[in-house]
Amino acid sequence: MSDWLTPEDVGAYLDLIEANVATDDNLALSTAAVKAAVERRRSDLDFTDSLTVPADVKGGAVIWAGLIYQTRNAPSGFAGYGDETTVYDSLGARRAEVMRMIGWRRPVQA
Repeated sequence: MSDWLTPEDVGAYLDLIEANVATDDNLALSTAAVKAAVERRRSDLDFTDSLTVPADVKGGAVIWAGLIYQTRNAPSGFAGYGDETTVYDSLGARRAEVMRMIGWRRPVQA
C-alpha cells in the first residue's frame, strides 16, 4: 500500500530540490492538509492504494498542495490551517479548475 499523495509528488510538481523535500515542514503540512480535505470530501474513492485514485483527482490535489505551499512560503506568511476557508482561499483564480479535477461537489442539503 502506498500513499496516494506525498510531499515528493508536490515537490516534483514545484521543481523543488529533492534533497530538501524530506525536511520541508511547510511542504509536509501543505500536502497533509489537502490530502485530508480530499479524503473527507471524496469518501466514494478508495485511497488505500495510489493506483486506485483517478489521475485527475491526484493532479488537482498536487496543484492545490503546491499553491498552499507557495502561499505559506510567501513573505507575508499564512496563519495556518485552522480555518478551512483559508485552505480553499489559497486556490485563488484556479479554484474552479482544481475543484473540478478533484470532483469536489457542493454538499446537498436535505
